[in-house]
Amino acid sequence: MRILFVATNLPIPPNSGQSIRSLSILRAFASSGHEVGFVSFASKTRPENLDPLPSFCRSIDLLDREMKNLTLQKDYFARLTCLLKFKCYSVERFRSAGMRERIQRKLDETKYDLIVCDGIHGLINIPKSAAPVLLNCHNVEYVILQRFAQLERNPLKRLYATWESYLLRAAECEGCGRSAAAMTCSQVDLEILQKLQRDLTLVVIPNVVDTHFIQPSASNGIENKGPILFFQGVMDWYPNRDAVEFFIQGVLPGVRATFPEVRFVIAGRNPPAAFVARFSSDPKIEFTGTVPDIRPYLASATVVVVPLRVAGGTRIKILEACAAGKPIVSTSVGAEGLDLDPNKEIVLADQPGDLARAIVELLRNPARREALSNAARTAVVQRYSPQSLQKALNDLLSSLRT
Repeated sequence: MRILFVATNLPIPPNSGQSIRSLSILRAFASSGHEVGFVSFASKTRPENLDPLPSFCRSIDLLDREMKNLTLQKDYFARLTCLLKFKCYSVERFRSAGMRERIQRKLDETKYDLIVCDGIHGLINIPKSAAPVLLNCHNVEYVILQRFAQLERNPLKRLYATWESYLLRAAECEGCGRSAAAMTCSQVDLEILQKLQRDLTLVVIPNVVDTHFIQPSASNGIENKGPILFFQGVMDWYPNRDAVEFFIQGVLPGVRATFPEVRFVIAGRNPPAAFVARFSSDPKIEFTGTVPDIRPYLASATVVVVPLRVAGGTRIKILEACAAGKPIVSTSVGAEGLDLDPNKEIVLADQPGDLARAIVELLRNPARREALSNAARTAVVQRYSPQSLQKALNDLLSSLRT
């Protein structure tokens, strides 16, 4: 098949869940022999080396545009304008005449059999075409905003988030309506989208990790300086900052009551300076910023923590920790949608005290950590390998051909 892959973000470097999923799908297309054209917004400061993207795509067409993360983009005038017009700012901020022209030119030059839209936001620039649209859903976007609104204490921000989530739900409903099929990360997301468009063909194409690239290390995660609790996630994304703040303020004190020497390491790009400064007085809290390779940080971790309270899709950070053979303590929201057995392959808790007790129990019990680690590694190899994604994707494309 000739496939046009329309993205809103360049998935290079692959240092976020979105970029990892996008590359996994592109790799699967290439492995199955499909001819892929790629078009996307991209920062002017993008890496010169786009590997492995050129090996997956016959053509790469990038439009220079700086796209700040939504949670760091204030743009109050544009937000208010969208509200007054009953339009969703989360989607409208991607509207681009230049991108629409690029996509139209690609469609005029090549007869594509399928357009893959990498997220609901990209649909706004895709013109009507004879080629069917396959929507890749990284999350059910409006659910993230709903969860944010439920936690927000500022009444104006809570009101805005509630209204924006309503507009985003409408945009997702409309986007699903113009798509021939949609791919979700999990059965949970599939069932939510099914309520928006009951006639839409929906298929779970799971997030996956390369279990050959990420493997258990000989390190047991215990160093002379004390045990390490590890969290990874892009820090210009509000849900990750909320998780870190929630953990430091609500969970970490309970752990330190028993293990005062414990360290908390946070790896992820673009931590805001003001946010980092809030915790700078604690020498045992470390923000790494962007890391070139997550594997050494996973190897040094004693326990991986995922204290998310706002989330959507499924967390690739959990799958990477499983592949590295690490015990994981997560909230229910953090592990949502993943086929992992609680207390066997992952430990779940939601309240600060329960999370602290679960972590303390693991720090006290090396045998329990090892059992969880081994089970988690087995689970991800069996259920979340690139082969499982490729099979599900091939089955979907075969159904679209008929």
